[in-house]
Amino acid sequence: MGIYQVVCHKVEDLFVKVLSKKQDPVAIKEKVQHYRSEKKEIRKQRKLENDKRSAEQRRIQAQKREEQDRQRRIQEEMEKREMESLVSNVLENGSRNLTTYEYNEFKKNKQFFISLVQQVLEPNEKALTFIFCEFDKSSKKEIKGYLIPTNKRVLFLTKNLNFMNKFRYQTIINVNWFKDGFSERGLRIQYGKRRLEFDEMFDQEQMKKVGNIILNKSTTRAI
Repeated sequence: MGIYQVVCHKVEDLFVKVLSKKQDPVAIKEKVQHYRSEKKEIRKQRKLENDKRSAEQRRIQAQKREEQDRQRRIQEEMEKREMESLVSNVLENGSRNLTTYEYNEFKKNKQFFISLVQQVLEPNEKALTFIFCEFDKSSKKEIKGYLIPTNKRVLFLTKNLNFMNKFRYQTIINVNWFKDGFSERGLRIQYGKRRLEFDEMFDQEQMKKVGNIILNKSTTRAI
């Protein structure tokens, strides 16, 4: 019995003693004990009911969490399979050697890559890699889009596919990269007599990968 309850009982005993001076003390004591036993049983029953409700609520909450986790795992698995399918449709080597940059771009711009497959790539044509950048078409016109070397050619196209340029590997003479500002990089492609500049590339390793692939493919085609 807690200290608070002991104090309450002593106070109750004092009041009962004062109010029942002319009554049988044994009978009064029995009534008090009976009353206290009933109150104790009621409190016990209420506690059992509360514990039962709490346990049921915990069970329901645990069941909901399990269902949410199951749905999340299903969704993640579906997204994973969808991503793997998209990557394999776009890239020649599928998910093999997929860079973090490429993975993030697939996630951010999934619809673009779906449109790339459906509307741009020719039969048996696959991208080798890609990078988002800015094409300096002229001194007054700069266009943001993806530079994409494929197994057949080099493409530059905007996300909405409203602008696209195609470049032949056979015409590419050389590829150089350069620093463009504090964190930006760029590629210069000597395309016949034209010099193509693509800048605002923020991932240096990805830029080198794109540049090396274009250079290697152009060298191979020239032989």
